[in-house]
Amino acid sequence: MATARCCPADCALRSDWEDELRYETEMLEMETVAELLDLMKLLSHPLRLKIVLMLLARDHCVCEFWYIFQEPQNLISYNLKKLKSGGLIDSYYRSNHKIYRIFPGRGPELKKLLATAQFSPRDP
Repeated sequence: MATARCCPADCALRSDWEDELRYETEMLEMETVAELLDLMKLLSHPLRLKIVLMLLARDHCVCEFWYIFQEPQNLISYNLKKLKSGGLIDSYYRSNHKIYRIFPGRGPELKKLLATAQFSPRDP
């Protein structure tokens, strides 16, 4: 763990300190901060977070979400649409049922983001 330094008086240390701060400033201006913010906004709604947690375990259809959450189907569909337009989930058809899944490639990212939570999903 790095120790905190505040405005070092030594010129050699000050140069390193300024370089570190410049690097940290550049990191905060990257697109990844905006992407992370969008992701966190999507997951900030309790129903959407629950949907994502379920989808990290396995694919589900709307009727399963409806059964578990006991929420109106249109509310579930609305939140699925938000997650889909945000690029977190994808859908496919199995027979007459539309099945939802985590968008390919987003699973590890979501698991990493949720890893600190107590309800972190298990790896299959």
